[in-house]
Amino acid sequence: MDTLDDLIGRLAPDTLLRALAPDQLEILLRKATRRDLRAGETIIAQGDETGDFAVVVLTGGLKISMVSAGGREIILNYCGPGELVGEIAMLDSGPRTATVTAAVPSSVLILPSRTFLDAATASPASVEGVMRELARRVRQLNLVIESDRTFSMAPRLARALVRLVDPDSADGRLRYHPSQSDLGAFAGLARENVSRLLSEWEAQGIVARKGRALLVRDHAYLQTLAEFGDEA
Repeated sequence: MDTLDDLIGRLAPDTLLRALAPDQLEILLRKATRRDLRAGETIIAQGDETGDFAVVVLTGGLKISMVSAGGREIILNYCGPGELVGEIAMLDSGPRTATVTAAVPSSVLILPSRTFLDAATASPASVEGVMRELARRVRQLNLVIESDRTFSMAPRLARALVRLVDPDSADGRLRYHPSQSDLGAFAGLARENVSRLLSEWEAQGIVARKGRALLVRDHAYLQTLAEFGDEA
C-alpha cells in the first residue's frame, strides 16, 4: 500500500495539486478513494452534469477525448501516473467537457470536488498557487492552438508521436498502444494520412513496426519537426 509521502512524491511536477499548500494537499489525499479500471473502461463521460470529482492516475494511463459537433472523435491528451484529470468540471461544477477512459489497465485516486475546493481556498498560498497554474495552462493552450493552425500534417503527427514515446522504453515504443485511428484523432489528421506518413517514415528508418507496436527510431528528427514545423 502506498504511503502518503509516496503518493505526493509521484505527483507530476505541473499538476494542479502541487499548487496547494502542503498541509492542504495531505488532507485532500487522505480523503481520496482508490479505484481500478479495465482497459477501455470509462470513468468520466462528456456531458455528464455531475462534475463532483477529479482523478489522479496512479498506474497505467487514461485517454481524454471528446466528440465534435460533426461526430468526430478528438483525442485531447493521454495522462500517465501522477497526473490529474477532470479538474475543469470539479472547479466550476459545470458539465464534463470530455470523456476519460482507461487506455490500459489502470489504478486511480478519486478526489471529491468539495474537499479540493476547501483545500484550494484554505490559505492565500493555495489560492495563489492554483491561480498561477491555471494561468500557465491558458498560455500553454494558446501555444498549442497556434501551432495547430500553422503546422502541416507531418509536424502535427510528429508532435503526437513525440508526446507518446514511452520515456522508460529503450526501443522508442509508444505508450498506450494507440491505433492509427487514435493517432489521427490525437494529431487532428485522417487515418489515411497517418498511414501514409508512417509508411514514408518507416521507409526512411524514422519509425519501425514490431508486431502491432510502433517504435520511434529517430527521435531527434521528429522532435525537430514537431518544434519547428516544415522549416526544420
